[in-house]
Amino acid sequence: VDEKGNWKRPEPVTPVNTPDDEGAVCFSPDGKTMYLTVCTTHPQYPRPARIYTSTRADASWSKPQPLELISDTLSNIAQPAVSPDGRWLYFVSDMPGGEGETDLWRAELKGNKDSRIVENLGPQLNTPGREMFPTFRPDGTLYFSSDGRGGMGGLDLFRAKEDTLTGRWTVESLPPPLNSQGNDFGMTFDGLHNRGFFSSSRSTGGRGWDKLYEFSYPENLLTVKGWVYEQDGYELPAAQVQMIGSDGTNLKLPVKPDGSFEQTVSPGVDYVFLAACQGYLNAPNRLHVDSIDRPHQYVLQFPLPSMHIPVLVRNVFYAFNSAEITPESSAALDRLTNLLKENPHITIELAAHTDYRGADAYNLQLSQRRAESVVRYLTAKGIDAARLAPKGYGETMPKIVNKKLLETYPFLHEGDTLTEAYIMRLTPEQQEVCNALNRRTEFRVLRTTYGLYDKNGQPTRRTATPTPPPSKKADSDELEYVE
Repeated sequence: VDEKGNWKRPEPVTPVNTPDDEGAVCFSPDGKTMYLTVCTTHPQYPRPARIYTSTRADASWSKPQPLELISDTLSNIAQPAVSPDGRWLYFVSDMPGGEGETDLWRAELKGNKDSRIVENLGPQLNTPGREMFPTFRPDGTLYFSSDGRGGMGGLDLFRAKEDTLTGRWTVESLPPPLNSQGNDFGMTFDGLHNRGFFSSSRSTGGRGWDKLYEFSYPENLLTVKGWVYEQDGYELPAAQVQMIGSDGTNLKLPVKPDGSFEQTVSPGVDYVFLAACQGYLNAPNRLHVDSIDRPHQYVLQFPLPSMHIPVLVRNVFYAFNSAEITPESSAALDRLTNLLKENPHITIELAAHTDYRGADAYNLQLSQRRAESVVRYLTAKGIDAARLAPKGYGETMPKIVNKKLLETYPFLHEGDTLTEAYIMRLTPEQQEVCNALNRRTEFRVLRTTYGLYDKNGQPTRRTATPTPPPSKKADSDELEYVE
């Protein structure tokens, strides 16, 4: 589509097209894998339809390869649809063991044809007739066509929602004018929007051939956009986000290469989001979605603290030449308290640092007393002292400039170390900035096994309990995290 909304001439996807028939395309949540149906139409040697995959490298797609879902070589396997969490591939097949002519099936994408789970979706979705053309919305709603449910005529469009707690599906027919007395099938959506396309053989003055139709209905689109990143500002495309709602929603959301994700949300629902990435501490967020009559996008931030390098605790201040924590530090230390409660098995070192001004021995003693002050604050908030190790470093470990600092202080360079010699080459104003950066409080993860073993070294068999959705609205302060 061009800037004026007009359709351009279609362009073939050259590496994917073959002498056979290709169609019914879908993509993995990260957009890197294409699933498509390939049909061989040789008049003398007909072969059943099969699902193939193609992977994206830069701007091109690879030659399609067959996806070995099952050992059956006589049945048709076609029309793929990947679930939003990327775990299941839904498809259509006439293989034995179904409810009718063609059924909706699903296969676990991990494993191989001998070990993966392949299952029929059963009579809740399938009928003695034909179920075809599955597709998903990002919220997990499944759309498909069926001629076995007594609709308006031929194939009708339906949508289904699975209760993740019971595994039961609720199915409803889409209203006219989406459905007609002809065959209505092949529905697809434009991303998160309530608009898209489908095929229909309805008679509108022509001969009733299959035609493409465009549809849309009024949008009151509520979405959440999140950003998952390493605390120093680096993207984490390998992260995963789990979304749990008070309405029964339970989804794993794909994270894009830039560290972002986007998902529709429902009015009046409370959500918990948990971002996780190997080598980093988990970061939760809570969100209450208001009942509003206009489109709105909520934005959440997920800075993940590293488990391998020191993590800065921002906005911790001390009285001049003292270890006394100022009242302005409470918000930052309370967030650190929450972090420790939400990651109950970690033990950390609390490190305090000073600038180079003053005697070395005095700075070392002052930083030790400041680290101990932070530990006392955290223990008063209910954190076991056995999880906290105070350590004062004085001026011995100057700050190393990271990517995030460059956003605020462009005169610095990534990777520079703010030593006394480095600082003395700067202007007086820049020197003051660097001295302030060196005066800091950090934590470093020492162990991740606290409470997992008893004094005899035996597992305590603790099990993690998912955090339930909140019962009250989360304000903007609660959506922050340790920074």
